[in-house]
Amino acid sequence: MKRIENVKLFSEHLVFLNRKIELLGKLNLNDLSVHSENFFYHLFNLLFRLELTNANFEKSNHEAIDLIDKGNKLIIQVSATCTKQKIENTLKKEILKQYSLEDYRIQFIFIGKENPRIKSNEFSNPYKVKFDPVKDIYLTKDLVEKFMSLSLSEQSEILKFVRKEIPLLELIEKSDMKVEICDKVNLLLKRNFLIWSNFGPYSETAIRNPLSMSVKTAWDERKKEIFKNNDEIVELFHQNSSLFTTSEFEIFIEFEEHVQIFELNHTNRIDRTAYKTFPQSFGKMITNIILENGDSDGE
Repeated sequence: MKRIENVKLFSEHLVFLNRKIELLGKLNLNDLSVHSENFFYHLFNLLFRLELTNANFEKSNHEAIDLIDKGNKLIIQVSATCTKQKIENTLKKEILKQYSLEDYRIQFIFIGKENPRIKSNEFSNPYKVKFDPVKDIYLTKDLVEKFMSLSLSEQSEILKFVRKEIPLLELIEKSDMKVEICDKVNLLLKRNFLIWSNFGPYSETAIRNPLSMSVKTAWDERKKEIFKNNDEIVELFHQNSSLFTTSEFEIFIEFEEHVQIFELNHTNRIDRTAYKTFPQSFGKMITNIILENGDSDGE
């Protein structure tokens, strides 16, 4: 269903943004957190039909708040620090006294690493500004639930904006797909090596019985599985050629030439000088792609 697909895409983009902010925060690179203020005021305007603006446009580094909707009397803080202390430090800012007198409501949008239990806390609110932790603290889950309730046309409008603002997700998806393909190729190569080691011309059995017809027959039969595995590898690469760099594809072409010669040699014995052995560079390339692009956390 289209709605399910939309929700999946929306969730993936937000999760990607959170992970990126969390990672950069650990490296003390907080520029993305700052830019996220603009992203979320546009997103909230679309999700909730608000008229938020960036409060810092009016006053640089506006104390306690990041976004403001004067018409709806709403102020919002966007933060990558999802803690009770962070909220209470904001609520006790003296500027909140004036917003409370003007009947404003304050909300918090947490990005990066989230604490799902944050809403269950009781908070000190000295100036009694309107604030309900359950309703006024927004985590990714809350945004997804709101998105689910929208019409398909509204969802499409938001997805168009999100994809434009977070285009790196497509690169991440391509990287994940590339690793997935290389995992499959790696498994097929391991199977081929196992067959070659146990039944090939340099296997212990072949060396002990160099003239045995049964050994040759067994190798001829098992070679068919290698042919099948090689065909699958070649097909995977050609179907997904756009995922690989030019240099990576050149290494694959060496493997493809080996595949053709290996199969031809099965029916028509080829001179040793013309025979192309398995290119070790291909196996190393597959391993490197998996190690460099795979999820080190195993998620």
